[in-house]
Amino acid sequence: MQRRHPNLSVCISGRDYHLTTFEDVKDCRIPLRVINAVLNEDWACIVEDELDKAIDLSIAPLVRAVLVQQAGKTIFIFVANHSISDGMSVALVIRDILSVIAGQTMGNLSPIPSIDGIIGIEPIDNQSKNPTVHSEICEPVNRENTSIAYLRFSMELTKAIVKRSKLEQTTVHGALGAALVAALTNDQMDKTPVRIMHPISARKTLNMGEDFSLLINIVTSAYHTSSSDKFWDIAREVRQSVAVTQNAEWIGSDTRAAQQLFNSNLSLETIQQALAAGTSHEIMLTNLGELAFETIFGPLQLLHLWGPMVLTPHLEARTVGVATFNGELTLTVTGRYESSVLLETVRKILEKVCGSDVDHNIDALIDQPNVGRR
Repeated sequence: MQRRHPNLSVCISGRDYHLTTFEDVKDCRIPLRVINAVLNEDWACIVEDELDKAIDLSIAPLVRAVLVQQAGKTIFIFVANHSISDGMSVALVIRDILSVIAGQTMGNLSPIPSIDGIIGIEPIDNQSKNPTVHSEICEPVNRENTSIAYLRFSMELTKAIVKRSKLEQTTVHGALGAALVAALTNDQMDKTPVRIMHPISARKTLNMGEDFSLLINIVTSAYHTSSSDKFWDIAREVRQSVAVTQNAEWIGSDTRAAQQLFNSNLSLETIQQALAAGTSHEIMLTNLGELAFETIFGPLQLLHLWGPMVLTPHLEARTVGVATFNGELTLTVTGRYESSVLLETVRKILEKVCGSDVDHNIDALIDQPNVGRR
């Protein structure tokens, strides 16, 4: 896998954020921890423990793996630093590992440039600018008390969501976003919008393939709702807020803005404050879409695929990871707080709106007015 995907053999070199680069490290091995667990032991607890432990950016590789062995089945967990990877990258690596186990030969991929280079943006020469402010990159900080909840939708509900979303001229992502907005809408006294961050794959837009790399762009949108708002109107609004980013012009503009921010001779603390202000959110909704992977890999059968499970710098925010595989939609929630109620509320909302021809008002969908919004 490390020969196929070059980013599986790199670390971050340099201590000043102006001058950091990825450094290829020969013969580094991906750490693998093997756990012999009792049948049906909750895998989420193991992922929580992994997410609580930071990855040292100065030591290659910036990934690690855990193999949980139970009677009759195995759970594989792959952890990667976001500087080199997105959620789709991890899913592709898992598929590639299973393909090799099944006896397939996987070709090696060439290193790819950053999104800046892919879209033709020239790098800024930091050294020639002689920056007066140098900020040393801090050591990654371990988290505590990460909580993961997860829920798998039935094939019937998954099909119903896909069918109704198409009928309503939106997407599954739009329907999920609207359900989260409805679930997080408190009683009438709370008028604040629900802010959702959407990481959007740039692979199709930039004509990229199956590389293990960070190939996403991000948009954060605030959804203002009232009790009389219709569910599918919100779902279409979510779709539109995502659709405007899915073109090379938007990605280029966003990348140039980020490049200017990082090369503006500001302190690292100031940049962190600017990023925090521009990306504040209650929910990050990261959706891998429908994964057209095989289910049989030689002697193994891939039953379910969960994730992405991501911690953001916003400590109060939660990440909802979505994947559709083998006809079933899976959801995870990652954050500081137990969130199983949120997932159950989302499921009930989607069952209601997809099981009826009526377009429901938001207030008609909320049985529990508060599901943990903070």
